[in-house]
Formats: sequence, structure tokens, C-alpha cells
Amino acid sequence: MDSIQQQIVRQKLTMIKQLVTKDKNGDKFVLANREKNRNFMLEYGLLTSDIKNIILNLEVNDYYKGPEQDDAGFEGEIWIFTPTFQNMKLYIKIRLANNTLVICISIHEYGIY
Repeated sequence: MDSIQQQIVRQKLTMIKQLVTKDKNGDKFVLANREKNRNFMLEYGLLTSDIKNIILNLEVNDYYKGPEQDDAGFEGEIWIFTPTFQNMKLYIKIRLANNTLVICISIHEYGIY
């Protein structure tokens, strides 16, 4: 049987994935325009659709920490995942805003920032 924490992570992952799947031109999913995100995408030749696919493939065992408050003061919960992508550990920081919008704040190789 799953722990309570695993059940909560599973519920949030389901919500995140539903929003990413339903996204139409940024109404449910936004990838933050940050240099480290752009550099990661350029280095691996990834598009926003590829980032969505990485998020859609997240599993409970990829959970690292959360929920936390956004230290920048934005509304919503911060969730952090560390999945494996192309034999590399990633760091993915997601803000789930009002359970209606997924913002991928960071996606890059784990430990380089």
C-alpha cells in the first residue's frame, strides 16, 4: 500500500499531467523563459512539446520534494522532480497555480545550478 505522501504525489502528478495534456497554446502549461531552460533545450535539441512529454512521463518515484511555497511570492505550490532523461538525472521545478495552470520554472541537468 502506498504511503500518504505517495498518494498525494500521485494525485498532484495526475492533475499536472491532465493540465499539460489539455493545454492549448499556453492556457494550461507554460515553460518559463529562463536561460538555464533555454540552454538545456538547445543542448539536447528539445522543443516545448518534448518538455511536455518529459513531464507527462513523470512517475511518483521521480518525486524529490514539495509542496512548498514559491519563494518568489507567486501563488501556487512548488513541486520538484528528478527523473532520468537520456541516462541523465534532471531537475524539474513545477509551480501548480490554483490547480489550473502548470508552470515549468526549471528544467535542466540535476546539480549544475
